[in-house]
Amino acid sequence: MNVTVRIAGAAGQGVQTLGDILARSVFRTGLYLHGEMSYHSRIRGGENAFTLRIGDSPVLATETKADLLVALNAEMLVLYRPAVREGGVVLTDEGVGEPGDGAVRLPAGRLARDELKLPIAAGVVLLGAAARLLGLEQERVSNAIRSAFGDRAEPNLRALALGYDQVPDRRWRLPPPQFQAGEAMLLTGGQAVGAGAIAAGCRFLAAYPMTPGTPVMEFLAGHAARYGILVEQAEDEIAAINMALGASYAGARALVTTSGGGFALMVEGLSLAGMIETPVVVHLGQRPGPATGLPTRTGQENLLFALHAGHGEFPRYLVAPTDPADAFYLTMKAFEVAEKHQVPAIVLTDQFLVDSYAVVPALDPARVPVRDHLLPVEELNRMGRYERFAVTESGISPRALPGVSEKLVLVDSDEHDAYGRITEDLAIRRAMVEKRLRKADGMREEISPPEIYPAGSLRGKRVLLGWGSTYGAIREAVEKLGDGYAHVHLRELWPLRTEELRRVWAEAEEVVLVEGTATGQLGALIAGETGLRPHRFVPRYDGRPFTAEDIIAEVER
Repeated sequence: MNVTVRIAGAAGQGVQTLGDILARSVFRTGLYLHGEMSYHSRIRGGENAFTLRIGDSPVLATETKADLLVALNAEMLVLYRPAVREGGVVLTDEGVGEPGDGAVRLPAGRLARDELKLPIAAGVVLLGAAARLLGLEQERVSNAIRSAFGDRAEPNLRALALGYDQVPDRRWRLPPPQFQAGEAMLLTGGQAVGAGAIAAGCRFLAAYPMTPGTPVMEFLAGHAARYGILVEQAEDEIAAINMALGASYAGARALVTTSGGGFALMVEGLSLAGMIETPVVVHLGQRPGPATGLPTRTGQENLLFALHAGHGEFPRYLVAPTDPADAFYLTMKAFEVAEKHQVPAIVLTDQFLVDSYAVVPALDPARVPVRDHLLPVEELNRMGRYERFAVTESGISPRALPGVSEKLVLVDSDEHDAYGRITEDLAIRRAMVEKRLRKADGMREEISPPEIYPAGSLRGKRVLLGWGSTYGAIREAVEKLGDGYAHVHLRELWPLRTEELRRVWAEAEEVVLVEGTATGQLGALIAGETGLRPHRFVPRYDGRPFTAEDIIAEVER
């Protein structure tokens, strides 16, 4: 079962709120869904659309065609009417467009104005009509409205009831509940990254607002008091990462969140983290560039930037979640790897993942053990001499906090000896570089291999290769393409595991890279590490996410 609903209007018409209410109503009915938000970088006007796919099994991708379109203005009716499937329904106001095009026109604006004295509630009237066509219980939608509007719910509840009265009966018959309360969660990727940070023990966030990194900042700010997190809106991104490093040096698990332009400003601080071996987690929400680019659109253009950002050579950990559940667990792991190996960790998301809703299994923080990686005070006090940057076989030196002992905890942005004092001794310089780089060996052992679907041999198959948020669209494409196709997906990108990738190339008939770039950055990374190159490349760089149909059309061309 698959029904796709699209609500489209201008900024200021409440598209996101209407989409959120509908998504929560469907979720509380016990059905799977994926909700994708597309919007212009404007406070008023422009194109805003919420595309909701409803299914009886997990849904992790959007699609172009819709079964039900709710058009809040004439511009959106013209834009999205061609994307309605044959036999689909278009709902709009009686004053929008010209009769005769098959749209169902309701007196939404007139009812909101005359009956409710609240013109903005016209969208809720149309939402009520859509909900009845979908077969959703009115009380369930009413509860979602109460959650969304709080003290302002009453006129919107009346608007919903008026909308239910405007259509005769349901058009679609939804399946029975697929899960019970407590078995699943409805999350956006941004909420999941924030929740993962909290579960991992994050106690400090510094950020300068920048789409699509801002939702993570907003989530942590909303939960800061409950979990004892200090959230600081810094004056710029340079200050943000240096604040985070200071907090981490003092013992707080620290996070910064940003997008490409802000990350560019953080690069010097990233190198500082590498030199002083101080853990920090960076959430990098990708968007199409260069420069400001398309600030509210999606892309995967920052892979190589995140990997190579910074001057000098130092190890880092780089992950790219596939969906909200993945974002939760990989953010937790990013904190753990950063703390254990004393390196910067980067969580690569994008606008599609950050802003999209998905139903995922109930999260279990115990899946990622949270450990204390600091040197115990008792052991520190027993030491005759504490060397913050002691040369070890693993490259990991004992990390103590300043102020907990009479022992000094020295750090310096210049090259330093094991004690932390500035040095220009070239033998020490060489030993320190090698010590820091040895951490990558230990990190590589902790990285999960690429996921292969269907499991088993890839011999003779055409493999669709991806990373990050393209996961859902690629998986759906492979399932529709059927036998002869497979899906290989990377979540943990650096340090790169190459053994499994060599197996993919050895067995597959063809490797097709699917990526939201124009140049194929994962292919370049794999080629640089192994000499292996994808046989074909399916790109997308217009700012929109992949759909399964996009991928199938390109693969079969």
